[in-house]
Amino acid sequence: MSNQTGRRAGILLSMSSLPGRDGSGALGSEAYKFVDFLADAGQSLWQILPLGPVGKSLSPYQSSSAFAGNPDFVDKAALRKDPERYAPTGAHYARFLKENENWLEDYALFEAVRSSQAKRPLYFWPDELRNPSAKTLSGLKDKYQAQIEAVILEQFCFFSQWRALKRYANLKGVGFIGDLPIYVYEDSAEFWLRRGIFDADSEGRPRTSAGVPPDAFSEDGQIWNNPVYAWGKNERGIFDFWRERLTQAARLYDGVRIDHFRALADYYVFPAKRDPSGKYISDARDGEWRRGPGKPFTDMIRKEYPGFYVIAEDLGEMSEAALALIAESGFPGMKVIQFAFSGNPDNPYLPHNIPQNAACYTGTHDNDTLLGWLRSAPRKERLFAMEYLGLSSAEDLPAAMLSAVMASRADTAIVPLQDWLGLGSEARMNKPGVVNKINWKWRCPQGALSSRLSKLIRRRTKDFFGR
Repeated sequence: MSNQTGRRAGILLSMSSLPGRDGSGALGSEAYKFVDFLADAGQSLWQILPLGPVGKSLSPYQSSSAFAGNPDFVDKAALRKDPERYAPTGAHYARFLKENENWLEDYALFEAVRSSQAKRPLYFWPDELRNPSAKTLSGLKDKYQAQIEAVILEQFCFFSQWRALKRYANLKGVGFIGDLPIYVYEDSAEFWLRRGIFDADSEGRPRTSAGVPPDAFSEDGQIWNNPVYAWGKNERGIFDFWRERLTQAARLYDGVRIDHFRALADYYVFPAKRDPSGKYISDARDGEWRRGPGKPFTDMIRKEYPGFYVIAEDLGEMSEAALALIAESGFPGMKVIQFAFSGNPDNPYLPHNIPQNAACYTGTHDNDTLLGWLRSAPRKERLFAMEYLGLSSAEDLPAAMLSAVMASRADTAIVPLQDWLGLGSEARMNKPGVVNKINWKWRCPQGALSSRLSKLIRRRTKDFFGR
C-alpha cells in the first residue's frame, strides 16, 4: 500500500469495539465477521487504534509497551481448540522470538516485576527496581523466569492470531491502518529499560512531560503523562528506537497513522511536578516549545520504508515548521469535516479545499459522532453547514457531511463505524482531557452489522463516489 493509492474508503473501529466477542477475544470470530462485512460493503481499509496492553484508563495511548499486543484480545477459545498450534516450540515460535528479540524479554520482565509490585506504577517502585543495575536485572530474570516465559507465550499467541487475521483480511482486499502514538507511556517497559532516550532525572523519573498548551480545543491545555524524548542528547538512540517501531508496524499493518505528527517538528513540554501521591500538579501553561528532529526523521521513513503508507496526524494548532515538514514529507494529512464550518471559505477542512493527497474523516476517535456534533455545534456552524451543503433541514446534516467526505478529492476517506450506524454522543469513543465513564468503552451493538447496512455503505462509497 503506497502513498499513491487511488480513491478508496474504510471504516475506523477499535479492536476493543467489536461486537459480542462472547469471551473469544477481539481476535476471534467477530474480527473475521467484520472483515467480511467490510469486503461486502466495498471497503478496502480497516483503521484501528493502538493494539498495546492497556491499564485502568483503558486508553490504548497509555500502554505498558510500544510493541506488545493486548493479551485481552487473544482468542482463548482458539487456544483450547488447537493447543499444538500455539505451543512454544517449532519454527514459528523461533521466528517470533527472533523477530521480536529487541523488546520481548524486556516487556515480559517489566510485567513480571510490576506484578510483584502489586501493579503499582513504575514511578513508585523501590529505587533498586526503578533504576536496576545489570546485576539486579540478571537476578530478576532468574527469579521471574516462569512468569517471563508465560508473558512471552501470551505475546506469541497474540501475534500468531494477528498475522492470521491480517492474512485473511488482505485476501479479502482489506488492508489495516495501524496507529503509532508519538510518545510512550511513563509506566512502560520502554521508559524502564530504555531510559537513555528520554528526558529523565537522576532518580529515573520524567523530568518533563508532553502535552499541549491551552488552545481552541482545550481551555487549560492537556497533560499527557508521557515522558519526552531527549533529542538533544541521544538522537541516534531515538532514531534506532523508531526504526524498531516502524519495522514492526510494516509487518503488522498495511499503513499507519503517526499520532501527534507535529512533535517531529516542534513539541511542547513542561516540568513534571507531582504531589506526594504521584498525581501531576503541573500546569500546562508553564511549558515551552522545543525543536523536534524534523526533516532527517521524515527522510529516514521515506528512505528506509519506501511505499509504506503513512498518515500524518496534523490536527489541532500547527506551527509553520510543522506544516512545512508535512508538506515536504509528502505524507497525507488528516481532514476532519466537523472542523469545516467556521464560515471561512478558506477553511482547509471544507470539502472544496481538501487536496487529493489527504485522508478525509467524518471524525476521529477523539471527536463526537456526527449526530453528537449536530446536537452540540454552535448554531452559526450548523447554519453555515446547511447552506454550504444545500440543506433545508438540520436533521439531514450527518448524512450530507458523510457524503461530502466521500465526494471530496481525498484519496482516502475514513468513517468511524458509529457514524454509519447514526449514533449519538453516547457512542463517542473518547473525550480528550476528560476522565469519564464512557471513554474507550464503546462497543458495536450485537446484530448492527447487517447486510442492509453493508449494502448502504457500498452504495454511498463505491457506487456513488468511486471509492
